[in-house]
Amino acid sequence: GHSVTEVDPTGAGDCFCGTFLALLAQGASLHEAGRQANAAGAIAVTRLGPMEGNSSPAEIAGFLDNALPKEQTA
Repeated sequence: GHSVTEVDPTGAGDCFCGTFLALLAQGASLHEAGRQANAAGAIAVTRLGPMEGNSSPAEIAGFLDNALPKEQTA
């Protein structure tokens, strides 16, 4: 998981699932699809509204580049 400030959880699961399935359809591994989908869900909860939580592949990559590993945030 990622430590973020939650604004609105609406749509986070949709963002996770959409990212996960899209990446699997593009040939990503389960691990990579899950990693990016988890980030998409985390990004989604930081925004107000169900559709505003959508993120681009570039946003997800930037988020992951700046994310601390879970063991460093505990």
